[in-house]
Amino acid sequence: MLLIKVGAIHRRRSANEFMKEELSSGQPRMLNYLFQNNGCIQREIAVDFNMEPASITSVLNSMEKAGLIIRKPVKGDKRALEVWLTDKGYEKKKVVDDIFVKMEGICFQGFNERDKLEAKNYLTNIYNNMVNWERDNK
Repeated sequence: MLLIKVGAIHRRRSANEFMKEELSSGQPRMLNYLFQNNGCIQREIAVDFNMEPASITSVLNSMEKAGLIIRKPVKGDKRALEVWLTDKGYEKKKVVDDIFVKMEGICFQGFNERDKLEAKNYLTNIYNNMVNWERDNK
């Protein structure tokens, strides 16, 4: 139950910080993804996020309206669109990074460096256990 509580309050506090920056709940993750996969195709995002294409389109529409991305047709495939971060999108990505650094600082307040490393190792192990379990139980 403790992991659920920690996850819930972290999401809530992060979402509050993102709202102050006029970012919706799906946009920070999308900015991070596009930073690493700039110019990818929308359907690749849907597959990687394990989401319906319509949901991805909704997030991308709001990001395009906000000037964070542009979409360009793929040469030779008029139905496919590449997604590119704009300069404003790169700036918001930096804001997202700063928020995550702030949240990590809050989470590890009062921890010494050894405690931080140990906690991060435990969390990494928990994450890997869950990923492996999910993979093995599909």
